[in-house]
Amino acid sequence: MAFWNSSQAPKRAFRFKVQVNGMEGGAIWFAKSCTKPQLEIAEATHKYLGHTFHFPGGATWSDVTITLVDPGDPDVATQVLKMINAAGYDKPLDPGAGGSEQLKTVGKAKMVDAIKGITISQLDADGATIEEFTLNNPIIKNVNFSELSYETEDLSTIELVVAYDWPTFEGRDGTPLFYDGTDTPTS
Repeated sequence: MAFWNSSQAPKRAFRFKVQVNGMEGGAIWFAKSCTKPQLEIAEATHKYLGHTFHFPGGATWSDVTITLVDPGDPDVATQVLKMINAAGYDKPLDPGAGGSEQLKTVGKAKMVDAIKGITISQLDADGATIEEFTLNNPIIKNVNFSELSYETEDLSTIELVVAYDWPTFEGRDGTPLFYDGTDTPTS
């Protein structure tokens, strides 16, 4: 049955929350916008006797872009940079100073541990979750701070570009799709 013949409302793009567990409070309400995961399946073709046949190839999940408002208290800019620091990024030290601190670099395990998980939830009119993507093994690829200008009254924002290995998806019926490594595969 189509949604216009039902009391069930369609999903709305403005009802969502993003939770970054590595940030104070999970940064739930700070999200201004967020792209959902997008899947691209590569294609292999084979030509035979004047015909082209198509075969599915490997799957790649596209990066997610999250734009966060920086309210100042809590200071989201500081929290984002603390996650990057915990992932292994630090200022360069004097090469003559020695010590193991100089050998510290960003690593996947450290970044995944610093982020502590990212969840994108789509909500209904009552605030209940009707669709949820959990990004598995997320890493932050870009941190973009908004431009400052005397010509605007916009809020300061921070844009995060996040790569991940795969998402776990849970729909309205509560059945998780795409094995997340913690329970038995369902699909």
